[in-house]
Amino acid sequence: MRSNVFILYTGGTFGMKSNANQELEPSSWEEIIDYLPAIKNQTFFHYFSEVNFTFQTLEPVVDSADITPEAWERIAKKIEENYEQHDGFIVIHGTDTLAYTSSALSFIFENLNKPVVLTGAQLPIFHPRTDGIVNLSNAIYIAGYKSFNLACIPEVCICFNDDVLRGNRAVKTSTNDFEGFSSPNYDNLANLEQHISVNKHLVHKGTNKALVLRTKFSNRVVNVTLFPGYSTLPLLDLVKNNKLDGIVLKTFGAGNIPNSPHWDELLEACEQSKTILFATTQCPNGQIELGQYAASSALLSPIVVDGKDITSESALTKLMWVIGNFGVEERSHILGQNIRGEMSVSK
Repeated sequence: MRSNVFILYTGGTFGMKSNANQELEPSSWEEIIDYLPAIKNQTFFHYFSEVNFTFQTLEPVVDSADITPEAWERIAKKIEENYEQHDGFIVIHGTDTLAYTSSALSFIFENLNKPVVLTGAQLPIFHPRTDGIVNLSNAIYIAGYKSFNLACIPEVCICFNDDVLRGNRAVKTSTNDFEGFSSPNYDNLANLEQHISVNKHLVHKGTNKALVLRTKFSNRVVNVTLFPGYSTLPLLDLVKNNKLDGIVLKTFGAGNIPNSPHWDELLEACEQSKTILFATTQCPNGQIELGQYAASSALLSPIVVDGKDITSESALTKLMWVIGNFGVEERSHILGQNIRGEMSVSK
């Protein structure tokens, strides 16, 4: 069965090349495709002969470090514009902020019933040992599932090395290992070995409802990592001066915080200003359990939302998205819900 796959090149290491000054700069898709003979020359190579490709470049291309919510909206709009004509989508993206973008897109798309697969590379496509060819080829199998008799994965995911990870469960774990991403609290959606296996019981079910986009993200948030000797006073100053609408608080262990009388003052200021405090853990595995230890009891407050086992990237993008798209009275409820598979309801 033929499938139609839309590939969007946004920039990043995958398509970087050296200029005359030996500096890396993004190349065009026309230059990249020369290194992908299995796609370019389907007369000779028949691996993807049942896939119709549409290629576009996000103009201007964006380095991974320069990704912004505005870029997330541009990516989402490109997918929306091509949604009805295609069966699956691939976004080629720099690795540094790939997990942020995959999380953000998962929240943007409501009622998604087609694969949106993000991939990239640790080495550019022009490098003799590039991982980009394998990563893109694997992504094509997931996005073009109809042509390969595979189960559909109707959600935003990351395809990297031989893993398919839920997009809002993934974190970047290495700058040089070809297996650059992992999903610490959720199993792979699929494994791409000699035979491709899709873990259907872990995949979201599709929907017949119309696709809806919510693309607004607030920048009135901060990501705060606690450390020994941490003082709440700088954060308290921001809250009292109405500079924030939300805080991701990366606590110790299962939700513990340093013993300080200023926490009560901070929480009271947050309640008065309606500043949400989204509590998460610094640990890559496991989840917070507020109240399990006395050191977390101060966070048992109506203004604090339990982040369970959500990743740091997903927590921040979800908080930005919730504040950007919903009113003050709805925010805490939505933030605490598992809306796109980003966190476990219970353990």
